[in-house]
Amino acid sequence: MENPVKAKLLRGELSLGGWLNLGSPLAAEVMAAAGYEWLAIDAEHSPFDIPLIADTFRAIEARGAVPFVRAWDHDPVSLARILDAGAYGIIVPHVSTPRQAEALVQAMRYPPEGARSAGTGRVAVYGDEYRRTANDAVMIVPQIEDMEGINNTEAIMSVEGIDVGFLGPGDLALSMGVNRGHPDHEAAIQAFVAGCKRAGKPYGMPERELEIVRKRIRGGFTFMDIASDLRTLEAAVQDALAEVRA
Repeated sequence: MENPVKAKLLRGELSLGGWLNLGSPLAAEVMAAAGYEWLAIDAEHSPFDIPLIADTFRAIEARGAVPFVRAWDHDPVSLARILDAGAYGIIVPHVSTPRQAEALVQAMRYPPEGARSAGTGRVAVYGDEYRRTANDAVMIVPQIEDMEGINNTEAIMSVEGIDVGFLGPGDLALSMGVNRGHPDHEAAIQAFVAGCKRAGKPYGMPERELEIVRKRIRGGFTFMDIASDLRTLEAAVQDALAEVRA
């Protein structure tokens, strides 16, 4: 088991991925075939259960991309089931403290690094090699989405076993009571960046507007979610309808 996305990030290189909300393995396969290096199933906000997650992994892997999941909670059992289905990494929402980050490492790493149980899910097809390599290959990605997390970024990212920081700009703005683009919101993003840099860890975020994507890449973001199946479909059908009506 190898994770080319993790390898690129460790080399300081940019990795471009996308987000899956539609609950459609076909949509995932289309995006993977287009060249996205990784795709993250949004199990926090979308209608994915474990069997559908596993089927979507197969579609992603068939086209050479790397499958991730944004989990619906921090429960070690939930995280284990997602990993046993074959996730190469989990983005865990609403991580605000180093204690939460430490608990994620315990849940997602096999002993002696953690306390993950040895199950017999889909990863059983990898054989014994999976357990030998999973601790190195699987990415643990805390998503920081409020000011408590921003203020704790360096401590969260300094936890042994945490791989990549991921910003949640929408919920961050919501928690701050401001709109995205507000000076205080941008200051919080830059505080996140500074904390990740001090910890020596790569960092990323979701962004859809091309100029802002370029700005974030110039600012050192290397784990970038730049499209979602839902928003891409939404924009395309709206544009097509508007053109015909015009």
